[in-house]
Amino acid sequence: MKKTLMAFWIIGICLSFSSCDEDDLAGIIPEFSVGVEQTENIPVHIDQTDGEWATFNFKNTLTINNKDTKDYINKIKDVEIKKLMYKVINFSGDPLGEVQGTLMVANEISLENSFVVKKAADDQIIYEITEVAELNRIENALKTGQTVNVIYKGSTLCNAGDMDFTIEINLVTAVKIKP
Repeated sequence: MKKTLMAFWIIGICLSFSSCDEDDLAGIIPEFSVGVEQTENIPVHIDQTDGEWATFNFKNTLTINNKDTKDYINKIKDVEIKKLMYKVINFSGDPLGEVQGTLMVANEISLENSFVVKKAADDQIIYEITEVAELNRIENALKTGQTVNVIYKGSTLCNAGDMDFTIEINLVTAVKIKP
């Protein structure tokens, strides 16, 4: 008789756990953070400009949706950007080529600057978004959409020949999840 009661008790416990759904566990599992780091490249090719400033426009995307967050994508409570920056890499071409560039994130201007492209690449200059209001705007865009467009556009002058380089964008975030 004791063995029968014990078997019913074990079956009852198993059935009570199997009938739980995700909402039943929400109060048990605490909020946690997942670090998301993403590096994206925007390849840029500029034809020789022959004394006239030329415009360019290239884009890519940034996302917080990855293997660590995909199961919780609808449970994201907050996104904190730890770092959002870019630098010029893989330069070739006109050593005096200049850029007056704009980095747009989530359809708004995030950073503007002017530089000689070869010097920026050689010196590994990092251009970082540090304005708190701008970071908050991008955090909200990532929280609600998980993916944002990143556009690098502007004007360039490269009289001595074509110019090729890559804009390497690095995003480091902490994503808070409440299951």
